[in-house]
Order: sequence, then structure tokens, then C-alpha cells
Amino acid sequence: MADIVDHSDHGSSGFSGREKITEILNRRHKEREIQIQAAKLERQKDADETEAIQYFEDCFEQKLKLIRGRLETVQGSDSKARVFAEVQNEIYDLQRYLSTSTFFLNEYKIKICQNAINDVCKKLDALKNELIPKKKFGFKSKKTVKINQDGKDTADKIGAGANCEEGDRMKWTFSDRKNELIVLPRAVVDDQTVTATNLTDCIVRLEGHSGSLQFSKLQNCLVICGPTSRSIFLDDCSNCKFVVACQQLRCHRSKNCELYLKVTSRAIIEDCNQIKVAEYNNFYDGLQDDLVRSGLDSDVNNWNELDDFNWLATDKPSPNWSILDPDQTVSDWNSYQKQFQLTYALCETFE
Repeated sequence: MADIVDHSDHGSSGFSGREKITEILNRRHKEREIQIQAAKLERQKDADETEAIQYFEDCFEQKLKLIRGRLETVQGSDSKARVFAEVQNEIYDLQRYLSTSTFFLNEYKIKICQNAINDVCKKLDALKNELIPKKKFGFKSKKTVKINQDGKDTADKIGAGANCEEGDRMKWTFSDRKNELIVLPRAVVDDQTVTATNLTDCIVRLEGHSGSLQFSKLQNCLVICGPTSRSIFLDDCSNCKFVVACQQLRCHRSKNCELYLKVTSRAIIEDCNQIKVAEYNNFYDGLQDDLVRSGLDSDVNNWNELDDFNWLATDKPSPNWSILDPDQTVSDWNSYQKQFQLTYALCETFE
């Protein structure tokens, strides 16, 4: 009887041991399956990333090759200005493509691609200077009246004797002004290129619709104008307000500026900080007509979508620009101009 009991207990104990061994084996088998599946997923992830990187490299090189090819053949083109504008757009697109791909690219690859973009930008600028030298602005007989701080009226010919040359290449519409109101009527602005440099404590008001604008080295100035058909370029400006509408805008090496924008593509900043943006609010009689003549789409405005060429991270916004607080936004430009004129002893404007 005791032997039977002992034998039963031994059998029961043996069966329990086999169950434990089976459980351990099954658990290890499941763990191996999980590890194998994880390894497959990791390999698939690596393959996807490799494929994405390879696709990016192929597309980037193809776009870059196209840009370089167009720059090599631009000298023989009958419409160099148009080609330059198209190439500039292609470079902007390439920069955006790089910016939106940085999340799967390493720092070395980003640096290599950025250097390639910088190289074609330099090539483009060099060819522009070589093939399309800047010309003097042709305002030979147009005048605007200013009242200087001594109270005397003076007649200043716009474009005659006011042009200066920078680097023996750039000739400006007007330059080296301080505490002045500069008003250009639509009769001399429409479809024209207007350029200015070295302005301090000035108001620049352009009536009508310009062709393109370029402002350099402005300090504490207000620039307010109607629609611009093509591009606006701002360089080395500080403590300024720009109220502008255009197809493209690029702001370079500037700080602490407010941009009241209507832009139908996207505004671009580079080497800038403390840039604040608001929606274009220069309303005046004839604005809709000027928009039509300029070719700008009245229903499109990307004022709050800036591309910062110095900020490639996609998961964080650029710290170099922000949207202007509503309580800091200027809503009445006529009143603001009058106050500006009184503060800096400028001349009275004419309508």
C-alpha cells in the first residue's frame, strides 16, 4: 500500500516537472519569435530609412544637376532675367526639400547638401552681377518736395544725382538719406524697379504697383507701398517696419523688423533674428486695381509661413521670427506716419 502511494506521488511529481519544462520551452519559443519579429521590423525600418535616404539623394542630385545645368547655359539665353527668376525659385524649392527631409538625415549629410545649395546661390548671384548689371533708375524729371529741419523747401530730383554705386555694380534709386519723407507717385512707380540704401529715420512711401524692390542698410525706417509684381529683397535692415505685398520676399541679415505681408509664394529669411510678421493692412482707394495690374492673386496670402534658411529642424519652430501680437499691430498707418513725421522732424507728405 505504501509502495503504491509512493509510486503515485512520484508519478504526479514527474508529470508536474514535464509541464514546467514544456512551459519553459514554450515561453522561450515565444521569446525567440518576438525577437525574430523585432529583428525583422528593425531590418525593415533600416531598409525603409535606407530607401528614403537613397530616394532623397537621387532627387536632390537630380534637382541640383538641373539647376547647375541651367546656370551653365544662361549666358546664351535671350531672356536672362526670366531664367534667373526661374532658377531662384528652383533653389528655394530645393532648400525646402532639404528642410523637410532633415528628420531622417544625419548632420553630415545635411551639411553637405546645404553647402551645395550655398554654392549654387553664389553662382547665381555672380552670374546676375556679370550678365545683368544694375542700371540707373530713370526718374530724371520727377520731383518730390521736402521740408528740411531748417524749414526751407528743397527740390530733390529722384534718380538724378541721387544715385550711388556700391561695389562699382549696384546703382541705387536713392541713398544716404536721414530724417526725410521720400514719396514716389504711381506715375513713376508702376512696373518699375526701386532700390534704396543707407536710410536712417525715414519714411518711404511708394504709390501704385512697383515691379520689384530692394532695400539695404535701413535703420528705423517705415516703408509702405502698394503691390509689387515680382520680388522684394531686404538686406541689413534694423528696427524697421515694412508694409509690402509681393510674389516673393527675401529678408537677409536683418534684425528687429516688422513685416506686414501679403506674399503669394513664401517669404524667406536668412541670417535674421527678431523678425515679426503681421498681415498686410495697407488699405487705400485703388488697391484692388493695383493688385490686378500687379498680377498678384488677391485670395492668396502666406504672410504667416516663413522659411528660415538657418533653421533646418522640422520638429521645432524657428526662434528667429514670430507673429506680431495683435495689441502691438499698427492698424492706422496714416496716424502712424503723422506721428513718425513729428517725432523725427520729417517733411509733410503729399497725397
